[in-house]
Amino acid sequence: EVPGVPSESSSKFLSSTSQAAQSEGLSLGPIAVTTTPIPAETTTTKDWFEQLGAGSGADVPNAPPASMHDGNVCGDDEEELEGLCYKKCSALTQGAYPIRTTAWTCCKEHPCTLTNQVHNVGICSGFDVAGDLEGHSACPHTAGACYQNEELFMGMCYKKCSLMEPTYPRRVGPATCCVSEDLSCAMPSNSKTSSALAVGGGSGETDSTAPTEPHHPVTQLTESM
Repeated sequence: EVPGVPSESSSKFLSSTSQAAQSEGLSLGPIAVTTTPIPAETTTTKDWFEQLGAGSGADVPNAPPASMHDGNVCGDDEEELEGLCYKKCSALTQGAYPIRTTAWTCCKEHPCTLTNQVHNVGICSGFDVAGDLEGHSACPHTAGACYQNEELFMGMCYKKCSLMEPTYPRRVGPATCCVSEDLSCAMPSNSKTSSALAVGGGSGETDSTAPTEPHHPVTQLTESM
């Protein structure tokens, strides 16, 4: 068979070639056609959580994945700048501008100038965000991380609304969980407010080392001290 040509077509092609050669007084010996099989395309996609947190983490219940000896006191998908942890510029820009220079700017390479930086200005949005491991659209925070059953809100770790009130999975206040994060939360039927929601990950847990009260991120969860 001829590669890329249906078997019937390739037979006709070889036959017509032989007849043309004979008409010119040429003699063709046996024609050997070989094909090289094309290996099936295979792709390996890492689980997103494995990509964000490659380390095994602290040896305590509900510890997030983290590399404990890399010198990074932030989460594995974060970097520290002036005492706060931000989502890595390399992740925000798909590797094109990996150097963070401010809360809102990322640089392509040193020396960083106005011509090799990109910016995305926002308050707890744009480049001014924490890593994905800390929750949905979380703000930058002090060194450390929350436990896996917690979420970051205004710099503090709270037990996840999705665990306590699955109908209201989005935290919009220290003691308020909502169906979403938009203005619809202003409708009483779309949110729930209770002091029972203003708790840490250790609340109601029997085997947790997390505090029962809201707390700042814990550095022992990101770097071995």
